[in-house]
Amino acid sequence: MYNLELTRKREEKLDLIKNNDKNLFSLVISELSDIKNNGLKSKNTKNIWDNIFRKRIWRWRILFTIKNLDITIWIIDIEKDTLKDYKKWKEYVISKM
Repeated sequence: MYNLELTRKREEKLDLIKNNDKNLFSLVISELSDIKNNGLKSKNTKNIWDNIFRKRIWRWRILFTIKNLDITIWIIDIEKDTLKDYKKWKEYVISKM
């Protein structure tokens, strides 16, 4: 099992999702639990760049990194423009690592 860490902004995003869409919130929590329990073996996980991984939930994406047994969730957001979004998200994660 891995240690799961959410950045403050991700916690705020989860609160926003919880208040606006209970079904999506349940799915996101389920996927976060899957990441915590299975890491890279979790279903629908893809390596998008070096040590940055993506998990899909409909049009939503969770981007995370794994270092030893620590998983950091960097992005929980809806995908609008695939190439533009991933470039922006990748740069954000790299700047924070």
